Amino acid sequence: MSTPLRRRPIPRLNIALAALALITVLGSVVGTGELLRHPGSPTVVPEAELAGGDPRVELLCPEPQPREGQARDSVGNTLEPVRVTSNDLFDCPQTFDGRQVLYRGEVVGALMARGSGVWTQLNDDVYAEGVGPLPAHRDYRGGNAGVGVLLPTQVAGDVSYIGGPQTRGDVLEVRGVFHRVDPSGEVAVIRADAGDVAVRGRPFPDPPLVDRQIVALFAMVVAVGVVTAERMVAWRR
Repeated sequence: MSTPLRRRPIPRLNIALAALALITVLGSVVGTGELLRHPGSPTVVPEAELAGGDPRVELLCPEPQPREGQARDSVGNTLEPVRVTSNDLFDCPQTFDGRQVLYRGEVVGALMARGSGVWTQLNDDVYAEGVGPLPAHRDYRGGNAGVGVLLPTQVAGDVSYIGGPQTRGDVLEVRGVFHRVDPSGEVAVIRADAGDVAVRGRPFPDPPLVDRQIVALFAMVVAVGVVTAERMVAWRR
């Protein structure tokens, strides 16, 4: 009876080189995918130029101003407006509850008619007027932030663009009363009585991405070559 042939053990150097090659390939794939994830280079905007509420910044809430002696409207709200951000309203809701406020934000999501008004979301985060929607860049500045607003019908009718992945929405500047708890059941919303389009939105161009097409073609050729080589080796055996 013949003695079966024993295979030589694979040298450790070969194993190490194969592992290094595999890690290099995986790193290249991940790096290429991240590079092609968004077209262009990251947009860099100085922090000082970015408006809006930043949820990473903790606010010290001012004491609510006494309402005695201040002019009021027909339902008892003070008439003197104060400019606020979403961060102000969420961190200090009692300070601004029932007060006239001025708020500026990008229309995002949808316009939903309800009774005599139209509900929408106005975002004042850094993506609204600073760096723009994430699909257009790779500049991550935190999460989205905004406030629900009940717009007058005529103001909602002036909106032309609603913000989305490929669209910068109209930026509205509204004046209205902030409610920590609205009669409709909504929390932390503004019932606007006036507003204007401060900045008109626009769609983002969506040109064909030649670099992605080249990478996809190269990956297809490599995949076909690997499969063909593997089938030829198996056929010879």
